[in-house]
Amino acid sequence: MTVSESDFDVVVIGAGAAGLAAALSAVEQGCTRVLISEATSVVGGSSRLAGGVVMGSGSRLQQKAGIDDDPSDLFKEYMSLNHWDVAAGPVKRLTARSGETIDWLADRGVKFFDRLIFGGDERKPRSHCVDGGGQSLVNALSAACRSAGVDIALGHRVDQLLTDGDKVTGVIAEGETITADAVVIATGGFGANPELLQKYFPSSWTADWTWYIGADGSRGDAIGFAEQLGAQLTGFDRGLRTLDPHFAKLNEAFLPGWTILLDSSGRRFCDETAPYGILDTLVRARGNRAFVVFDDAALRPPAESADRYRDCYKQVWPNHPPFRPKNYTADLVDENVATGRAKSARDLPALAEAIGVPAETLEGEVHRYNTLAANGEDTDFGKAGKFLLPLSTAPFYAVEVRPATVNMTSCGLRIDEKARVLRHDGAAIDGLFAAGECTGGILGETYMGSGNSLANACGFGRIAGEEAAHAARSGAAS
Repeated sequence: MTVSESDFDVVVIGAGAAGLAAALSAVEQGCTRVLISEATSVVGGSSRLAGGVVMGSGSRLQQKAGIDDDPSDLFKEYMSLNHWDVAAGPVKRLTARSGETIDWLADRGVKFFDRLIFGGDERKPRSHCVDGGGQSLVNALSAACRSAGVDIALGHRVDQLLTDGDKVTGVIAEGETITADAVVIATGGFGANPELLQKYFPSSWTADWTWYIGADGSRGDAIGFAEQLGAQLTGFDRGLRTLDPHFAKLNEAFLPGWTILLDSSGRRFCDETAPYGILDTLVRARGNRAFVVFDDAALRPPAESADRYRDCYKQVWPNHPPFRPKNYTADLVDENVATGRAKSARDLPALAEAIGVPAETLEGEVHRYNTLAANGEDTDFGKAGKFLLPLSTAPFYAVEVRPATVNMTSCGLRIDEKARVLRHDGAAIDGLFAAGECTGGILGETYMGSGNSLANACGFGRIAGEEAAHAARSGAAS
């Protein structure tokens, strides 16, 4: 490789999963001078806080488990779930290499459980669970980067990109000018920035309700870079939200199976045990407001039914303890009945009045649900029979929920299949690449099961690092 006059071959902005994967891949493609510039004092970004599930098709683990899967099937399901309203070219490359990315991670020290799970409602199990969650994945990639000679600068926020004409030539970080033959933006999303949430993810915003589960450093630096360079942003009002009852800041990804979920008119509209990405989409279609309804037996179950009420989640992850209610416990519900955030009534007409829905509608929906429970089959929405417990023990409860817990944002830099950042005129910006949550157009209106975000981060992190290395080599040669 011809020696460049730049300080580094590749500078990566951000040390989450996308940034670590990009830096490591750049080294593996022949770069010897790679820097990660991380704004905060720790490595990992929001990735270290993730559950540690990575989606992939065609991995060795799938093959070992006897799961016959093909990345082309993942691509078709991904596109269909999102009504083809995502960037098909980048998504095709992401899914085509998704199984290979799982193998790449495993070969670099990320430990996966042998058992795969259904992260969403996909046809075959594709969600690979990391032993130790997101922090374990970050630890393995960070160790691999350091072993490969990657420099990692912490507390080193990039304020501006350097340019020479239309080419990005480096960064300015903490007042320091650093030149590079290629730059990868992997700064994460903007969930920690209320102003940007209101502007670019308005459906997530409810004043005094919305909160973010990711890293404090996710404040939308990539959007500032886009403004500087005239880069395209795409994915407006997209991201992943989970339902929040406004009790306490407890992220509850799944609803207990003994609940029923009603829209603002009092109608049931789904299988309440559905994956969180599906629930997010369904609640969005109903005005971003719903009611979780249950009875007192769910909070204080009779001894003979205690096991059924306790075993109230269909999701069973090998890297997670058995799921249990966080918000919907007797203590928290009673506390919030007292504050008025939860409603309680001795009968259904009174509960309907308390939440402002027609009494005959609520009574009818509960009666129909109880009939389904008695028959052991949800012929309306397909909830498994084991979760069909009648709502018949007073008092009854209703809790208004909003999709106000922001898990991730999906509006960001538009990239092509080579992770190149695109200008407003559609041309690729020379020397600039991006990956992970700071990009848009990859994750669509429906989150594709558990593992979509880390698959995107690691998958396009690899692609961005490879392509940046190629650009650095060609730039040095010229």
